[in-house]
Amino acid sequence: MAFTVSDGPENVRVPALEGQRLDKARSLLQGDGLEPGMVTREFSEDVPKGSVISARPADGTKVRAGTAVALVVSKGSPIDIPDVTGDDLADARAELTDAGLKVKVAAERVTSSEFDKGQVAKQSPNPGGRAAEGDTVTLTVSKGPEMIEVPDVVGDSVDDATRELESAGFQVDEDRGLLGLFGDTVKDQSVKGGESAPKGSTITIKIR
Repeated sequence: MAFTVSDGPENVRVPALEGQRLDKARSLLQGDGLEPGMVTREFSEDVPKGSVISARPADGTKVRAGTAVALVVSKGSPIDIPDVTGDDLADARAELTDAGLKVKVAAERVTSSEFDKGQVAKQSPNPGGRAAEGDTVTLTVSKGPEMIEVPDVVGDSVDDATRELESAGFQVDEDRGLLGLFGDTVKDQSVKGGESAPKGSTITIKIR
């Protein structure tokens, strides 16, 4: 009786994949009896976005049929993400679009003591980072500072008025003038009691 000894899977060479589009590279691998492996993406100044930078095992390497070949695919040339915080939304959108990026606006706006209503308060990814053409930058828009009610401190002593205003979240400035140098009673305040003012803003109290 004759026996045939198998040599196992045949050896094949990894096809020329560098510069091929990802879908074409996968097709070439499968056509040669190889498996498309893990795909990682890197920036490249030379290889167009979506094309293969390199393969592992490399092009031309002899491997067993069925071997998985990992591919490094280009994300294209990197784009430096501009800083649009503090810009009006329309200006920020235009600048990012001109840079080759897509823009998404967060549904929820945030209070901000630093940025006026309608200005960009935050962006993600952060400015100064790198992105690929077509990547999305999410913008969060300010709804202005948090507004809180100002306590009525007219008639209070300076210490009591200061304590109450600071507890409410305000800073306090004293206006004594000549007549209030030795006084200790609040005669007036720059924002009337019951009105709203930005949290952290300064309320001036006039003393008599």
